[in-house]
Amino acid sequence: MYRFMIFFIFSSVSLFSDNKTLIFAPLPMKDVKSIQSQFLPMLKYLEKKLNLKIKIDYNDTYDELLKKFSEGKIDIAYLGPLPYLSLESKYPQVMPLVNFKNENGEISYTCSLVTFISNYNSIEHMKNTKIALTQPLSTCGYLFANNILNSSYTNIEENKYRYLGRHDKVALSVIRDEFKFGALKSDIAKEYYHLGLKEIKRSESIPNFILVGNSQTLKKNLLLDIKNSLISIDKKELSSWHKSLKYGSEETNTNDYNHLRDLIKSTKIPNESNF
Repeated sequence: MYRFMIFFIFSSVSLFSDNKTLIFAPLPMKDVKSIQSQFLPMLKYLEKKLNLKIKIDYNDTYDELLKKFSEGKIDIAYLGPLPYLSLESKYPQVMPLVNFKNENGEISYTCSLVTFISNYNSIEHMKNTKIALTQPLSTCGYLFANNILNSSYTNIEENKYRYLGRHDKVALSVIRDEFKFGALKSDIAKEYYHLGLKEIKRSESIPNFILVGNSQTLKKNLLLDIKNSLISIDKKELSSWHKSLKYGSEETNTNDYNHLRDLIKSTKIPNESNF
C-alpha cells in the first residue's frame, strides 16, 4: 500500500509537469484591465475544453510580442493583419488558426481617421498637421494613414506624426486636442464618439484579427484542437464573450491577405515618429 501511494504521488507530479501552460499574447491595443475583460472568457473556455492552463503575456509593443513569439516564448497570439504578415515573413512556424467574425458575420474590420468635432478641417493638401498613430506594425497606423492621405493630394511625410502605442491613447489624444487627427481601429474609435470624436475617413474592409499558433512550441494536434474548439463553439457560450469575439470565427484563408501583402511591399513604414 505504501509503495502504491509513493508511486501515485510521483506519477501525479510527473503528469502535472508534462501539462504545459500555454502562453497567450494579445496585441497591446488597450490597458491591461480591458485586455483581461476581452480575452478571459475565451481563454477559460479553451482551458476547460482542452484541459490545460493558459496564461496571458502582456506586451507594451507589437515588436516585443513578435520577437518573443519567434523566440518560442509565446504559444498563441491574437494579431492584426499587419503584425501577422510581418511575423509570417520572418517566422514560417507561425500557424494561422481562425479569423474572428464581426457583428455582420464577416471576417473583416475597418480603420478610421478621426478628429474632434470642433476641430474638423479638410485633409486635402494638408501640411504640417499633427497626426496620432498607434504603432509602426499596426494595420490602422502608418499604413492606413499614408494610404488615406495619398488619396487626398497630400503625404504623411509632409505632416507630423507620432506613434503613441495603444488605440485608446490615440482617441484620447485627439479629444484632448494634442493632435488634429488620429488613426485607429473603427470599433475602438466608436467608443469615444460620445466624447466628441468624429470619423472623417474609413478604410476598405481588411481581414479581421487572427488567432495564430506557434508550431515550434505546440504539437500540430493541439493547434488543430484549439482551432476546431473555436470554430465549433455554440452561440450560448459566445453570448457572454467580448463583442470582438462573440460572433464566432472561421478557419483562416491566407489568400485573403494578398491585397495587404501587395500594399506592404509598396510602403516603407518608419519605425520612429517624425517629430
